Amino acid sequence: MTEVKMDNQLTTSEKQRAANQSAARLGVRMHGVTLTLESNHAPLIAYAAEHLNGLAGAPVKTPNLMVRCAWSQGEWDAQANPFPADGALNVIGKRMLGNDHELIWLNTLRLPGLQLRFSREGDSLLFDVAYRYHSQKIETTPDYEYTKYFSLMSYLVYYPLMWYLENFRGWTILHASALASANGGIIIGGLGGVGKTTTCVALLQRPGISLVSENLIFTDGDFIYPCNEPIRLDAGSLAMLGENPAGLMPMAFPEGLKKKWFFHLRTNGQSQKVKPAALFLPQFTARRFVTPLTSELAAEKMVAINRLTRELDDYSWYAAALEMHWPNIGQAKNRLEVLRRFAENVRCYELGIDRSAGVNAVVEDILGGLQ
Repeated sequence: MTEVKMDNQLTTSEKQRAANQSAARLGVRMHGVTLTLESNHAPLIAYAAEHLNGLAGAPVKTPNLMVRCAWSQGEWDAQANPFPADGALNVIGKRMLGNDHELIWLNTLRLPGLQLRFSREGDSLLFDVAYRYHSQKIETTPDYEYTKYFSLMSYLVYYPLMWYLENFRGWTILHASALASANGGIIIGGLGGVGKTTTCVALLQRPGISLVSENLIFTDGDFIYPCNEPIRLDAGSLAMLGENPAGLMPMAFPEGLKKKWFFHLRTNGQSQKVKPAALFLPQFTARRFVTPLTSELAAEKMVAINRLTRELDDYSWYAAALEMHWPNIGQAKNRLEVLRRFAENVRCYELGIDRSAGVNAVVEDILGGLQ
């Protein structure tokens, strides 16, 4: 992978100081799209700087997206509107209000305490997030607030960027891990729990293979691009990698909040596009196999996998609200066409993983599919 550094990139400590001293604002850049994140709650911005790592820097003068988070504490009223309205609001649905240039979503049914407002004037996009933190569990989990910071990153950063890249670049998102090799990109798709991360870790032990993205990837149909998130590893994956995983650095995060440990790529996650060679859709089975899939079947399976994955199902709700209010003609069709073109450009396989054969057998099957 090639490292691409931002001109305005800051060290983690510098980003944290900036978050506390400059009106709690942070710049974000992913694949050339810029976002300014602002909040009245400085610890949230400091956490975002650590979570985003190489994506974070100083705000640019005119970002593609402006996201503001109003953090408050106490009991939440899901019917109350915390946002000022720009003119009269129509009732769009049970939980939605809006007019030509704004949409207010009072209860997404996804994250208790979360309310959203989207507004646009010409090319200017402003996304407001109101979050009501109820600290009832604080007595039993001292760092419980950090779990909410983690959840909010989707609505503050990743979902706005995903939507922008889909609507203005024609990209689409996949629930898959990706690695780069001399023979092209290796894509491992599938639902959680089918061994994607463990397989990635095992592949990383082989020379010439590097990690592109561990959980989500973008594609334009021809290339893949990382969705730069912290890498989540469980105890089993860490045991395979050893105490000091090559190419990874630990993310500062309170112990005991998650069942996984978090890392950043030492390249800061700003890798270049990768030409994919093969897609594998694994499942645990009684026997080991590698079975070719037609591109049509592979594309349909990827659509279903996205819909069955909680974080992308949540994103589809988020994007659907924007696309209902401000439809981009042809967007739904383009999303499917991109996946079909992607599947046509790679060799597609179903991968049967026999646990008794060991992870090295899985690696050999995948590398064999690249030949």
